[in-house]
Amino acid sequence: MSTNIATNIRLPEEILKILKYKAIEEKKSVSQLIREAIEKSLATHIPPEKYEKDPFNDIIGIAKSGIKDGSTKHDHYLYGKRK
Repeated sequence: MSTNIATNIRLPEEILKILKYKAIEEKKSVSQLIREAIEKSLATHIPPEKYEKDPFNDIIGIAKSGIKDGSTKHDHYLYGKRK
């Protein structure tokens, strides 16, 4: 079983509203519906075996910092404290 990693996406308000109603109707979470839609979309793309040998995969994840608020405090982490 693979590990789930949290990420953020931005959706138009109307799409999110429809998505929430669909989740209620199908008795699923919004996250589950999004995962299913992404899996369905990617099903027709390159099979995983083809890009497993891609050298780019070796660098994915090597720069984990443990910083949880980097999206909001990126200036602090990039430039340090303000003077």
